[in-house]
Amino acid sequence: MKKLVAVVLSLFVMAFATVCFAETYEMTYEAPNFTETLKNDQALSETFTTPYGYLKIQARKLLQSKSENRLHFIVWLDDKRLDDAHYPKVDYGYTIRVFKNTSTAELFYSLESIDRAFLFGYSPANKKLETYIDSNNYAHENGAIPSIVALKNGDLILAFEKDNKSKRYRFKWDASKNWFSYSDLGKDWPSISKEKQ
Repeated sequence: MKKLVAVVLSLFVMAFATVCFAETYEMTYEAPNFTETLKNDQALSETFTTPYGYLKIQARKLLQSKSENRLHFIVWLDDKRLDDAHYPKVDYGYTIRVFKNTSTAELFYSLESIDRAFLFGYSPANKKLETYIDSNNYAHENGAIPSIVALKNGDLILAFEKDNKSKRYRFKWDASKNWFSYSDLGKDWPSISKEKQ
């Protein structure tokens, strides 16, 4: 009887530890289609507290630039400029989301449009902003709209939506590689709109 109780108790402890320390993601910020309302030469910026300092993201719509370079994004960590990139003007503008890995408190930033989605994060090992996910690198149906979201169950998902169906990829942080690993969850999932945080 004592052995049975010990086995049951150890299984309970293992299950509890798995639940408590499981990697989950929480969406902490969202600015849907925020560049659509930007006026020419107007800038918007947001600052986020990270384990490494204050990370500031600024977006500006440039009046004199060609369409493929119309939006200018700059990222700083404290006073250090980490990244500076131009993106094309797109229908409906860009959406920014911020996700927190609840087990490590690391923050990751998505930038997405109806054409493409990216997930960025600061790499303390490389001391730079890394592009961890680029939707162009994952198989999907032509015309499907990419979206990076955290689901209500805490999964970090890249979904490609078309006709209220989605193809999904789930991402998990691999600490040994300092990068995301992923699983192809397949297609014909329902739209993520009801499952996302």
